[in-house]
Amino acid sequence: MKATRSRLPEDTLSSYLATVLPIDPRRLAVLAALILAMIEKRTVCLAQLVSCIRLVGTDETIYQRLKRFAQFAWTDQQLLTARLVLSHFRDDAELVLILDRTNWKWGKADVNFLILSVLWKSFSFPLAWQVLPHSGNSTTATRVALLESVLPLMQGKTVALLADREFIGKEWFQTLKRLGIKPTIRLHVTTKADGIEVWAYFKKLHPGELRIWHTPMTVYGVKMRVLACQNLYGQTLYLAYHGYGTQAIRRYAWRWNAENMHQALKGRGFDLEATRLTEGTRVSLLFGVVSLAFMWCCLSGDFVATKSPPRILKHGYPAKSLFRLGLEALQSALSSRPKGNSPSRPSFQQLLATFDL
Repeated sequence: MKATRSRLPEDTLSSYLATVLPIDPRRLAVLAALILAMIEKRTVCLAQLVSCIRLVGTDETIYQRLKRFAQFAWTDQQLLTARLVLSHFRDDAELVLILDRTNWKWGKADVNFLILSVLWKSFSFPLAWQVLPHSGNSTTATRVALLESVLPLMQGKTVALLADREFIGKEWFQTLKRLGIKPTIRLHVTTKADGIEVWAYFKKLHPGELRIWHTPMTVYGVKMRVLACQNLYGQTLYLAYHGYGTQAIRRYAWRWNAENMHQALKGRGFDLEATRLTEGTRVSLLFGVVSLAFMWCCLSGDFVATKSPPRILKHGYPAKSLFRLGLEALQSALSSRPKGNSPSRPSFQQLLATFDL
């Protein structure tokens, strides 16, 4: 893809997106402008984005155009978005999927997302999602449909799955076995292993202790290994897994990367919870748009960190996450302020190249 200095950022981004999302050019123009505006303003509120949307027309006509775009169903584009996400992983890489849920309320309405994401460094990228028409947990059928929608893109790859204790059940565990997915899933204290509640196998655990049961047990109809560990606050974790216990503990800790993603999409990034959209189709489309913006920020941050590593604080973590580095770099590249020739300030074309493989 060629880009010149005189070409507007939204035109350059639109040209790239056209190669991966074959949708109507008019909608594509709105999508590109919307992604750039979200990055500039760090919000998903359409009314607040109008002022920096670079489309032809008055603020009122642009706002009406954004509302019409929000009626566009993103369902058909989810598979294309997932393919774009997976293109940033090596062909021989093991894919670690994270199944999680995030929800909030707007007035009396519940906005409840079931999200399947794939582990990427200190975050995870959304692969597929479903807006649940109710509050609370999802059904097994919904989880299976979400998983099977993206599995054709992972043929030939080793796939693992991390999930919390709300994602349990006999049909669910047996489906994971049928699909050849290696799960590491937290168990409820009353979950039965070989017919006995799991807590009974791990009595008198001490803070900081890890105890692995010596033989596989039948958990929800599937033979799996089971372990328990207790943190320094007396909270006990029960895990069902395949493989080695120490690896399972380390893998389960990666589930927090999905929480990092949620924070970036919401309070620490694009303020997703501030949207006034509650209807399933519309809020799903909004999530698709903000997911693309989020992934681009992370990839850009990785590029920036490679050129200029962030400062490491005393606790061993960098002062800024890859998402924050990329967000600030893109905001700077989109700013009208002169950027000079500083090598620490990549151009818009360089940052777009992280998106465009």
